[in-house]
Amino acid sequence: MFMDANNFKGQAEILARNINHDFYEKRKTIEELLDQADPRGFSWIGSAEHEIFYDLKSAKRYFSEQRRTMAVPPLDIHDEKYTAQILTPEICVVICEYVVETPPDTEQVISEHQRVTFVVRQDEDGKIWICHIHTSNPWALMRQDEYFPTKIGRRNYEYMEELMQKQKFKEIKELTKRQNQILFQVMQGKTYVQIAEILGIKERTVRYHITEICNRYHVAGRRQLMAYLFEYSSSVDEEPASPGSSMTKE
Repeated sequence: MFMDANNFKGQAEILARNINHDFYEKRKTIEELLDQADPRGFSWIGSAEHEIFYDLKSAKRYFSEQRRTMAVPPLDIHDEKYTAQILTPEICVVICEYVVETPPDTEQVISEHQRVTFVVRQDEDGKIWICHIHTSNPWALMRQDEYFPTKIGRRNYEYMEELMQKQKFKEIKELTKRQNQILFQVMQGKTYVQIAEILGIKERTVRYHITEICNRYHVAGRRQLMAYLFEYSSSVDEEPASPGSSMTKE
């Protein structure tokens, strides 16, 4: 028996979210990840130009090899939004929006806004299947023979690390003491989990403060925040301008 529209949408959104986290965070094998691929037909358009697969077998083979060689590091995923739309009683489309970033321990600095579409089908028993996955914006910096833009990510990381080592952290007066403590740890390359442990607070509290700071200075994510902090640290001794003036949108 088919699920009603609201239940179908809810289950499809949960499925899409779980697959995204399982894929980027390497929580499941590719075989497990695609356990709900539609036996009637499945296709996947990935984030690289050459990643287009018209059947389940070729997708499994490619991404299993990618996983085996560890060509793509585990990625953090956040700022998620999932919107399901019913096309027919059997077919639902889930539009996913989120940010994926390389954690500090990968020694790469890459952050991308990803948009992914899932096409989900439900059968007469109410079981849901993935028919199609489509990543809408490929990694712009990826070379044709790469699974992941590792080289540019590594260069970005080394450059940012070199710049940070040259700077001393300067407190931003308009922020709270806790926010400045968190920013100091960010400039040391600490992960959110590590910052939470160091400061004796919860990880979600760290993420909350980072989000508040990013919103205040109109920056998107950790990478832009680090760039802003470097710019602020470099300019604060030169002029008394309010921090954020160069990053604030008109």
